[in-house]
This record gives sequence, C-alpha cells and structure tokens, in this order.
Amino acid sequence: MQPRQQAGFTLIEVMIAITLMAVLSVMAWRGLDSVTRANSRLEERTEGIARLMRALDQLERDVAQRATTELSPAAAIELLPSALQVRRQNDLPFFLEIVRAAPAAPGYWQRVQWWRRGDALYRATGAAAASFPLPAPDAAARVAVLDAVSVFQLRAWEPGQGWRNLPGVAPARAAATGLELELGIKGNGDGGVQTFRRVFVLN
Repeated sequence: MQPRQQAGFTLIEVMIAITLMAVLSVMAWRGLDSVTRANSRLEERTEGIARLMRALDQLERDVAQRATTELSPAAAIELLPSALQVRRQNDLPFFLEIVRAAPAAPGYWQRVQWWRRGDALYRATGAAAASFPLPAPDAAARVAVLDAVSVFQLRAWEPGQGWRNLPGVAPARAAATGLELELGIKGNGDGGVQTFRRVFVLN
C-alpha cells in the first residue's frame, strides 16, 4: 500500500508568496506616505493663505478706520490723507503709520504701525488717547503677522496721473483715491515668490 501524499506548499511557493506580500506592503507604504505628505503640504498652504488673508483684512480695517479729520493744516495738496504716513526710516525700507479710531474706546485715537524687517511683517498699536500727540507703540506691542515676506509695498492712485510708488517724492496734483498693497511671499523651499495685491478705496 502506497503512502498518501500530503497536500501543502513547497518552500519555493512560500518564498514567492512572502516576496509578493513584501512588494505589496512597500507599494502600499509608499502610497500612504505620499498621501500623508501631500496632506501635510495642503494643510500648511491652507494655514499660510489663512494668515495672509487675516493680515490683509486687518490692514484694510486699519485704513478704513483712519481719522478722517485733518490732523494738521496742509499748505499744499497732499497725496495721502494726514492720517496715513508712509516713509523710510533707519534700516526699514518701508514704514506705514495710521492714525485710526480706537475700536474699544469711542472718541479715542491710536497710532498703528506696519513694517517689514527681515522676512517678517510686523504690526504694532499704541495706547488709545483722546488728544494729540498720540503715544507711539512700544516694543511689547509688536506682533509678527506674517513670515516669509520678501516684499511689502504700497502705491497710491492719483487721479489723472495713475499709480505712484510710496513714499512719494514729486508734489501731488490731486489727493489719492486708492491704495494698492503688494505682498511678496516666499515659496516653501522652491525659491519662488508669490505676489498678492489688494486695493483699498480712499473715500
């Protein structure tokens, strides 16, 4: 009587199955890793866009809430309202100061400053006061609202003349009716710069 053969896998078949499972596992891991990386980049980009929009909205509110009465008598036509001052000072290539109504204190005013230093865009607010001169913001009031900023620039729309870079040098023929903000944001390691613009109406 012949012994009955036992059904089973040979060693080669087992090795082939293990190899196939290992290859599939590596492919699945790479696919999952790629999805995870893409999701992380998307979240970072979404957060970056959200911070950018918050900064633009805040600057637009500051401009909209500026003082509308003349702070000092003007001897000639000024391109910008007296509550908006754009200048270069010390090592700052561009410095914006706004005198605006204090949101939490009706009848009071405060100085708000915007500037870029290095790769960061900063904003600072001074204490509210009911009379001039208004106190300047101190160092503790400085807040970095955006990072990776390579460009922070404003232009003013002069009727009949077009866009003028700020701070202006030539005398103005008419008061500006709009401001254009330009922000350049560095890309994530690719060396590129994305440019964003927003126009504010000056009534």
